[in-house]
Amino acid sequence: MRTILALSFLSSLLFLNAGCMTAAKRVLKEGKGASSKAEPVPGTAGGSFARYKSVQIVPPRTNLGGLVSSEFKSQLVTAMREELVNDEDAMFKGGSPTLTIEPEIMWYHRGGIGGVMPEKFVVALFWLKEGNSEVGRVQIVTKSEATRTGDDDLAESMAAGLAKFFGKVTKEEAKEKEKAAS
Repeated sequence: MRTILALSFLSSLLFLNAGCMTAAKRVLKEGKGASSKAEPVPGTAGGSFARYKSVQIVPPRTNLGGLVSSEFKSQLVTAMREELVNDEDAMFKGGSPTLTIEPEIMWYHRGGIGGVMPEKFVVALFWLKEGNSEVGRVQIVTKSEATRTGDDDLAESMAAGLAKFFGKVTKEEAKEKEKAAS
């Protein structure tokens, strides 16, 4: 009888502990919000982006039709303009030459019903062009497991991911120039 009581007690502790861990994980996910990761597409031209002084942002296109909310598409353009042009340390303040960015939304998932599966994610391919010539492609994956994440949060994170990519590439280019000069 003691063995059964002890096993029941241990099982209860494990169950309660698992519930606490689940709650703690949920709190962390809610606090984190949306995050993005940029990855250049292998084999695409990877020219210097530091030479571009301005940017033209083309409205996003998609083959997913109504699965992608029109809010997300418009908020993505607004967020990209804020990060790449209007922000205090934006890379593209104006001038010539101009880099054209053409976003293509490849996948969009806005989460499950009633918060049961709150995961939201967007995968977009950004075509980088000068005139009609492609100078590179970047894939950005944005995801969030927070139930409060909306289209605006996803768009802002994706735009910040793109700005971070340009900053990283530009810094790497500067380091390579320093090495070559020394």
